[in-house]
Amino acid sequence: MHPLNPAPAGKGSRAELLARMFLRASVAATMLGIMGITVVNVLMRYVFVRPISGSDELVQFLLALLIFSAFPLVTVERRHFSVSLLARSASGAWKYWSQALELGVSTLGCGIVTVQLFQQGRLMASEQMSTMVLQLPLAPLNYAISALSLLAFLGIAAALLSHLWHGVRGAAR
Repeated sequence: MHPLNPAPAGKGSRAELLARMFLRASVAATMLGIMGITVVNVLMRYVFVRPISGSDELVQFLLALLIFSAFPLVTVERRHFSVSLLARSASGAWKYWSQALELGVSTLGCGIVTVQLFQQGRLMASEQMSTMVLQLPLAPLNYAISALSLLAFLGIAAALLSHLWHGVRGAAR
């Protein structure tokens, strides 16, 4: 799979396909959970005048999981927003190196986010931080989103290595 032309659905290694299926199912289940909690909370608030206690905290947890479950998918499939001011008019070696720079900066940024999330999770675990209403521990959520960010980092790093490899092989021909 070339990093600038992601493999169509159904192509790729078995592990990659399973990871994508898992992440897509996670995104769908999380969206369904947010929707369900919101509908039930609105029903409880306006029909029974008793909103669900802590529903906002649950939605915030699910929203974080939704964003970071989609993060690896969007990153690997290169469907995220990117600055392509240089790439539009570039050609040849300039285009190759501008794409390599874009992938390199994305890899670096994703790596920094991953490390920061993990360190924040360690801090939350050591201080036993939890939510205000439901007293849900925050560290497991941070560890989960740092693991999802790590998947995105590995995907974009693989795309960078693939881009560099294809450039070396293309220059050797």
